[in-house]
Amino acid sequence: MTVKRPRAYSSAVRDAAADETRARILAAARDVLAGGPEQPAFSLDGVARVAGVTRLTVYNRFASKRGLLEALFDDMARVGGLFDLPQVIGQADPEAALRDFVGVFCRFWATHRSAMPRFHAVIRLDDDLAASLAERTERRRHALGALVRRLFPRREKADADLVDVLFALTSFEFYAMLCLRGRGAKAIEALVQRLVAEAVDDYR
Repeated sequence: MTVKRPRAYSSAVRDAAADETRARILAAARDVLAGGPEQPAFSLDGVARVAGVTRLTVYNRFASKRGLLEALFDDMARVGGLFDLPQVIGQADPEAALRDFVGVFCRFWATHRSAMPRFHAVIRLDDDLAASLAERTERRRHALGALVRRLFPRREKADADLVDVLFALTSFEFYAMLCLRGRGAKAIEALVQRLVAEAVDDYR
């Protein structure tokens, strides 16, 4: 008499295998985007070769190159702490929310500091990838605009100059420039926090 395994167990095994495959594909996508003489161009085929799976496997999970990139960005955001932003922005005290917002992005840039320049260089060569990155970057500007409106509720709209300054101060480009003198992550975050506070105070 044959004893069948419980269906729930089989499903759990399949789910675990699918998660492992997805993680392997995302790791390969990070490696490909990071570039290097032995890395292929960023495509479903290229990522599949590095991950050791078929192109169809990558397609079935992500549907397109942009879908794969979006999933990779989401994974980087999770690892770098950006998934904490809804709770940060939702704090009752807008000044505390802005401080924590700055801290989250400083730690995110610190986590991915070595990979970001190569990622940006590769992404700018592809219009679809560049558009995806630009959309995500603009989310930071929109969030800062909402925080500025909460800081100055009596004003009819958030001042574009202040939002642009805060947007620049919390960018990776600015963070990378502060790394040049050998500053550590904590020192950079403290400096950015001070500059943000001064910008807000000047606006009052």
